[in-house]
Amino acid sequence: MNTSTPMWLLMLCALTGCGASRGGVFPLEAGPGPEPVLTLVWSGRGEAERLEHGEWKRIPEFDYDFTVEQRRFARHWESVKSLRRRHPGYDGSAGPREQTMYFRVDYGAPGEGGQVLSTLRSTLGDGGGHTDPEFRQAVLEMRPDVSRFAPFDRYRISQSYHYEQGVLEEQVELLNGETPWVRNTEKATLFAPRTFDRAPTTAEGLTDAR
Repeated sequence: MNTSTPMWLLMLCALTGCGASRGGVFPLEAGPGPEPVLTLVWSGRGEAERLEHGEWKRIPEFDYDFTVEQRRFARHWESVKSLRRRHPGYDGSAGPREQTMYFRVDYGAPGEGGQVLSTLRSTLGDGGGHTDPEFRQAVLEMRPDVSRFAPFDRYRISQSYHYEQGVLEEQVELLNGETPWVRNTEKATLFAPRTFDRAPTTAEGLTDAR
């Protein structure tokens, strides 16, 4: 832990390393809701670093496993992210070991140069971003509702979707203006529906997955 950082600041940490979550954003529905155009499930791991004296220092106690259920509709996406910190040295200062967050990203029509702009609402704060027409390279920024004494005032999430390889790479930065404080590097694998020739609980069934 960085002993120069007050404990109450560290307790702001959540999601990909830091930040207080808020309620009232997750939509309530009595039924199943509209059918998405596409549902993707990503599973991966995030590794945390903190900038100390001008150098990035690994803080493995704050690493986490995560899954993201991403429902894509015609004009917006909804994502639910579940995060789990398993390191035995984690001290709880970033909130519970297990956390769940919700994100809704609404997309406009492609503008000049084909760039697609977006608006964002989430349990961590509101904001916006942009992506390319194929939704491969995206940047999202949001401003959390935190104290003016907090060491950050903004999240920036940079995403790279490698669809053909079934891989998602993200970097989540906590920034004070343009000065970074914490960053988390995530890599996730895509899980999609598939069929089996036999029960996948056997060794033979696992090799037959397609």
